[in-house]
Amino acid sequence: MTIINEEQQQQPNKLKYPKNLLSSGLDGEGNTYINIEDLWKKELEGKDNKMEDKWYKSADEYWKGVEATVDGMLGGLAQVSPIDVVASKVFIQDFIKGTDSRPPINLNLALDCGAGIGRVTKEFLLPIGFKNVDLVEQNKLFLDKAKSDNFKDDNRVENYYAVGLQDFKFEKKYDCIWIQWVIGHLHDLDFIEFLKKCMDSLTPNGIICIKDNCAKKRFIMDKEDNSVSRTEDHLKYLFDQAGCKLLKSMVQPNFPKELFPVLMFALERK
Repeated sequence: MTIINEEQQQQPNKLKYPKNLLSSGLDGEGNTYINIEDLWKKELEGKDNKMEDKWYKSADEYWKGVEATVDGMLGGLAQVSPIDVVASKVFIQDFIKGTDSRPPINLNLALDCGAGIGRVTKEFLLPIGFKNVDLVEQNKLFLDKAKSDNFKDDNRVENYYAVGLQDFKFEKKYDCIWIQWVIGHLHDLDFIEFLKKCMDSLTPNGIICIKDNCAKKRFIMDKEDNSVSRTEDHLKYLFDQAGCKLLKSMVQPNFPKELFPVLMFALERK
């Protein structure tokens, strides 16, 4: 029998961050974290995982107060939705058409992660040709809105999973797992574990696509919606820790300059 002392029970498994990721970070109120380890220590560590539970509950409470509209999903910036969709279509074309080194992906089934009311599925995943899409979204009210409004007469959306990504149990294999504007709600260890589950749930030649905000020089903790915007190097480190191979990356063009840069990444198993 392995004996685990109380201190070990309180401490989550820790990552050994490289030095280039140990610079300071900020929250939206101007407070400074010494480094990323300091962020997780302050936000996550506590007895009986109560702090970790609080991390996810705080985000859940925030989204419960958001209107179930495109404007609500995009933080009052519904006008960027068409620009976002165009860039996503450009990004995925190489994988749909195939290249000399990679055959085209199948378009049988996609998973829309952090789906909200189904904007990405309605405007992007179905129009580019996916025959069916599953939605996973923590907020059941958003999924109810998706089902009653966006996909009322569209049986191409097969399943609506009302669960956070940290607790999602894959039941199928997917040709594409699209993860947009949601990974900031996963702490680093859960992010890595989720990516591992994604890789185990891909069809042969399937891909994982991540599209999210990227902090320019150091991580930014958003206290309002309880999410963290990571740097590109930070994200790539987590991809590597999960055993992912980076196939392609692209910067979202034509967004308002006052917004975070948004990057897209395509991944597969190493």
